[in-house]
Amino acid sequence: MPELSTALRVPAAQYLRMSTDHQRYSLDNQRAAISEYAEMRGFAVVRTYADAGKSGLSLKGRDGLQQLLADVVTGQGGFSVILVLDVSRWGRFQDTDQAAHYEFICRDAGVNVHYCGEPFENDGSMVASVVKTLKRVMAAEYSRELSSKIYRAQIQQACLGFKQGGPVPYGIRRFLVSHDGTPRLFLGPGDRKGLKSDRVVFMPGPDEELKIVRRIFRMFLAQKQSIANIAKTLNDEKIPSTDGDLWRWGRVKGVLRNELMTGYYVFNRTNHKMKNPVRHNPPDLWVRTRVMEPIIEPKTFARVQREFSLGRVFTLRNPDMIRNLKCLLREKRKLSQAIINNCPYTPSAHAYWAHFGSLQAAYKAAGFICPPTGQRGKYYSDDELLDGIRRLHAKFGYVTTALINNDRRLPECKFFKKRFGSMVKAYGLAGFPTTTSQTISAARQRTAARRQNAHCARPTASSE
Repeated sequence: MPELSTALRVPAAQYLRMSTDHQRYSLDNQRAAISEYAEMRGFAVVRTYADAGKSGLSLKGRDGLQQLLADVVTGQGGFSVILVLDVSRWGRFQDTDQAAHYEFICRDAGVNVHYCGEPFENDGSMVASVVKTLKRVMAAEYSRELSSKIYRAQIQQACLGFKQGGPVPYGIRRFLVSHDGTPRLFLGPGDRKGLKSDRVVFMPGPDEELKIVRRIFRMFLAQKQSIANIAKTLNDEKIPSTDGDLWRWGRVKGVLRNELMTGYYVFNRTNHKMKNPVRHNPPDLWVRTRVMEPIIEPKTFARVQREFSLGRVFTLRNPDMIRNLKCLLREKRKLSQAIINNCPYTPSAHAYWAHFGSLQAAYKAAGFICPPTGQRGKYYSDDELLDGIRRLHAKFGYVTTALINNDRRLPECKFFKKRFGSMVKAYGLAGFPTTTSQTISAARQRTAARRQNAHCARPTASSE
């Protein structure tokens, strides 16, 4: 049988994913396996969607898969088949129905999913359904078991006094030791260990930093200064923080609240397993290990914690946060996440987001109207963005993310997603069909037409 040209092959999209660079199948290996499968089955890969370094536990953060599903639903992808290496590349969702749901969306829109490295045909048969379900369960169970093993290892390492991630407060240094405890070197900000067998322990910082730490506690307890005033005093005296940046509300609070100041490392305060929302663990699950000599006397540290528990905290009360934000607005004449984070007398931008639900709500409470998100030197209103989609549709007869990204009069698609939530919602607001029945009907018609054209153009085997 003669080899088919690219023009006669069925158009297909390939989806690639790997969690880390150390994974067995790299993106290049996945491409090679999919390319071989496509060559054998008469497919031509016309689009590539990839999620490099992304976990398969959740759809969140997987821009490649999200864009793939959006293009399938809107029918703008230009392909009728999706090629994936195996079931686990599609996802390791703990709820196996989630993986089945995303595949159903594609299949119901006339786009079939092929698992190129699996020993079964994804043809909808009973055998394929059973094996595929089993594979999904195995993929989910692999992640669950791996997470459990890592958690037990972290608990064990924390009990031995080894650091398990996260930032360190001012006055504390990370020190690298070998697997047998041989000292190596201090780690600076952003430095990482080079060998997996090495361990990171905590050490007190330079004497001048320890003096500043004790002074912060005195200013808070004896002088009754607020966290914001402490940060302002340190900045006025040009005392740099650990990374040389300005002192801010969160940095000062981190010194006052971290139990490392008493020489104890506390781990497992929170739980974030399997990409679930962060939950606070009860104190009986915490791991508390003595790792160094105290910088602050335990009685002094306990008095500070009592002040916090009694509410003497210039705390994050909404009226105080709004007042500080208004003061910052008068000073800078505008507000942004970077401006808030660089201000010594306001909490972080994340704190405003947590208290008000969004930065825009905090801006509104302070009397600042945030301009619409834009790009390329101008801002865009909602109407301008939607009119741009309509303009492209009138010109080309369809709209794709590539057309939007290549149009110099519009921002990139990521701004549409940020403004409207997804490209599907943006298309719907622009007046194009996005309901399930309309989309599926249109997608099926396009897919049937493509398959018919490919079938008619496919040459038949000639007799010898």
